[in-house]
Amino acid sequence: MSIEETDGVELRSAELENMTVAQIRDLSVDWSEEAPEWALLEKDSRVGVRRLAVQARKQWARQRAEEARRKELLQFEQRLWGRGVQRVAGVDEAGRGCLAGPVVAAAVVLPADADLPGLDDSKKLSARKREVLYDAIIAQAISTSIAKVDAPEIDQLNILQASLKAMREAIGGLEVVPQHVLVDGHIRPGSSLEETALVDGDARSLSIAAASVLAKVYRDRLMVEADETYPDYGFAGHKGYGSPDHMAALRLNGPCALHRRSFAPVAELLGPSRSAAYASFADGLEAADSPAELERMARFIKEATEDLPEEELRALRALYRKRLAALEDVGRMGETRAEAFLLEAGYQVLERRYRGGGGEIDLIVRKDEECVFVEVKTSQQGDGYRPEERVDRVKQARIVKAARHYIRQGQKGGLYRFDVVVVNLDGVENVEHWPDAFRP
Repeated sequence: MSIEETDGVELRSAELENMTVAQIRDLSVDWSEEAPEWALLEKDSRVGVRRLAVQARKQWARQRAEEARRKELLQFEQRLWGRGVQRVAGVDEAGRGCLAGPVVAAAVVLPADADLPGLDDSKKLSARKREVLYDAIIAQAISTSIAKVDAPEIDQLNILQASLKAMREAIGGLEVVPQHVLVDGHIRPGSSLEETALVDGDARSLSIAAASVLAKVYRDRLMVEADETYPDYGFAGHKGYGSPDHMAALRLNGPCALHRRSFAPVAELLGPSRSAAYASFADGLEAADSPAELERMARFIKEATEDLPEEELRALRALYRKRLAALEDVGRMGETRAEAFLLEAGYQVLERRYRGGGGEIDLIVRKDEECVFVEVKTSQQGDGYRPEERVDRVKQARIVKAARHYIRQGQKGGLYRFDVVVVNLDGVENVEHWPDAFRP
């Protein structure tokens, strides 16, 4: 740096020291990021002046990050533009997972110089930001189109086909016919145009992100309007999604014309009323805490077969299968935890889930000269039961039968014992070991 340049900077520094923070702020508006004055501001004795420099650096960093993000979001469009495909449409839908209202799709063709700062997947944006971007997209886009499929047609087609239909109609509604379509998801809508499906496309393509904003805002506005017609459901708040408030209103008021009757939470409310016997059996199946208890309930249901309608029997069988799968998963998890606990305690595992003699034993282990037959009881919340309450006399008898069968197969010698290991899966795993829990 020359003497003249040094004198100039010192003079500039002296000038800055005599200026107020407000004056410096106004002056700095025209400075570039490389301007030497920023270094002077960073060394200024006043906190307010130094803060101006910090804020400016942060703003430039945000601008660079946004430029890099926008460049990343345009990677698919840039490839197509580079091949001479100038009219690229982005397509996305909103409302696919709702219980009420239409599914809405939007198609957007953006120019290469579109300036839409902050544009991203609509789910990541605030409602206010989406509204601002909605107007900017409409103003800058070469062409936009929005289409919807209402609840009755969703029930008729299914939600996937309804979403694809809305996408096709949105593409077909564009005033400028695109040369290529980028669509969010893994399934192409099947228009007559060249299409590329992008998983998470609303976070990977600027055109799809623009479409996601249009579809979301348009649908939200429809649901706010619907709130005036159906004020008991709170559509303006939850927009038709299955929030707790929506579910409570649905149970209280029943479905309205906007509800999708093929969706399970709505269909259950529309189903036929169940008999008192069905309700009792269903409660018993839900309350069963082991496969054995579940089987006991199944026997009761079998005895009442003639008194139950076929539809209720089918529903109970389906509930039985669902509960059995859940209990077996929990039971196996408990047995795995119990085995690890016993191994750490010095036991050797001889058998797992041993069956014989009309009974079953979860684990057979040995320590020193003693063979131990272990019943594992697993629960997803601590219930305070003692082992003898968890393993009743019927269960004990079956375990003893299996143990005698095991011994008769040639496993002789040494001492024998019956233990219970209790595994609680209530968020904080807890294993309790009860040696000699019962005797034959």
